[in-house]
Amino acid sequence: MSCSDFVAAALVALFAATPAHAVLGGAVETVDADAARMAGVRRVAAGPQANVRVHSIVRADGSAVHEYVSASGVVFAIAWHTRFKPDLAALLGAQAPAYAAAARRALAAPGIRRHVALEEGDLVVHATAHLNAFAGRAYLKSLLPAGTPPDAIR
Repeated sequence: MSCSDFVAAALVALFAATPAHAVLGGAVETVDADAARMAGVRRVAAGPQANVRVHSIVRADGSAVHEYVSASGVVFAIAWHTRFKPDLAALLGAQAPAYAAAARRALAAPGIRRHVALEEGDLVVHATAHLNAFAGRAYLKSLLPAGTPPDAIR
């Protein structure tokens, strides 16, 4: 086996072993992986509309991540209220680079309180951070179930 074959095999093994996470626009089946990764308890409740379920992952410190799932089993929105910054790259999935660019712009603003507001194409993200308090919401406009107002995502 050549060196390049070994490196290719190692990369395939690494990425094949990466656990799936319920990400914005992804399937509901992987919410349990998020609960395990965040060391939290998963709870399911009715959402703002009859066709929406909210899968909440709550940690011992009171931090919570809420994943909004449509009747078709797709995560269309995520909201968080945490003491420590959640792994937004894992939660936002393919949408993470757009959010990261907006966050870098927000870091250039003066002051302690940080707010990121992003509406780029289908993605909407509102996030704030202030001294051990991180809160925000992200959703994909095209996946919002009929009758679900964006303000219901909290």
